[in-house]
Amino acid sequence: MAAEQQARPGCWFAVALACFLLLVFPAFMVWVAWTSAIPLEEANKRYPGQVDPNWRGVADYHGRPHEWNLGTVSENPVGFTACSVVLGFGFGASIYCAYRSHRSSADEAPRTSHS
Repeated sequence: MAAEQQARPGCWFAVALACFLLLVFPAFMVWVAWTSAIPLEEANKRYPGQVDPNWRGVADYHGRPHEWNLGTVSENPVGFTACSVVLGFGFGASIYCAYRSHRSSADEAPRTSHS
């Protein structure tokens, strides 16, 4: 492959960092909150009078109920699966780009000749 067509290690690292910051980090935050969302029936038992009956799901943040618009995992399995796929894809892309960055930097290392 021509030298000008090879990507530099810094470019691969930037792509890995972008995948992590723009895909993995937000998807992980949504995924974790989604796994801890509870149904309305359970929320009404835990927090009587504090839960609006029109909420799809309830998230418990430090002992206080908050509306979780995406519902629970069992109420919205397609959305949870999509979030999990985005999380997995972003993490895989980050690992792949970090690997390529490492390989590119190893390929560009100066070679010593034994004369």
